[in-house]
Amino acid sequence: MNFQFSYQLSIQFSQPVSQHQYALRLLPRLASGVRVHQQQLSITGRHDQGELRDGFANQLIYGNHAAYHGYFEASYQAVVSRELVFYSDLPVDWFSSPSQLTKADHNQLVLWMDETIPLTKFELAMHIMHQVFSRMTYLKGATQVWHGVDRVLQQPTGVCQDYAHVMIALLRYAGIPARYVAGVAHGEGESHAWVEAWIDGWWQGFDPTHNCMVSYQDAYIPLAVGRDAADCPLNMGQFVGQANQVLIVQTQLVAI
Repeated sequence: MNFQFSYQLSIQFSQPVSQHQYALRLLPRLASGVRVHQQQLSITGRHDQGELRDGFANQLIYGNHAAYHGYFEASYQAVVSRELVFYSDLPVDWFSSPSQLTKADHNQLVLWMDETIPLTKFELAMHIMHQVFSRMTYLKGATQVWHGVDRVLQQPTGVCQDYAHVMIALLRYAGIPARYVAGVAHGEGESHAWVEAWIDGWWQGFDPTHNCMVSYQDAYIPLAVGRDAADCPLNMGQFVGQANQVLIVQTQLVAI
């Protein structure tokens, strides 16, 4: 199945800035089995630009917009599809231990685990996803991007990043390697986050925010993976100037 995918990032500065260095992860992650059939990338301004893969095999666009400017925009459109991948593109043990944003006290994690443990790893992963979905409340502004699982478990509110971090922490606690996925999903309108768990020899997708599995034929396109969100921010930047900035991200993903 093919999907029409678009990602648009815009930044409005309160006054002109210069030497704007940026790093963007807005290209589909090829290592996750994504196939790009058509694509077009546009970034405003005249500047140096390059592409590389980071340590997690995510595609990274970087550059420096040196001239003074008050507005910055990056736009990407593509027709993509996904293939099922029955191997790990990265060492599985990278995703077995607590990471910066998924560390939590043992006693906190125990409270989120039922005494009755399903027999298979897949059943356990499904059970954990249901637990996260049912016990958390979706609320924008309740957390910041640097808040870790220990804080979220005490006050279980947040957004997709928090749902994913809690599920990852619980999976790793249960002995199942798990990784964070940042990307685009149908109907979200902005970037989304979900989880992949290493079960039966391949990475299987789970979306605890919506309490559903993520298959390669579903309208989910990964842009980056990591141990947690800190490993794969979709946009980073710095500039010379004293300006405030307003960031807007708009995404769209539809089956065609």
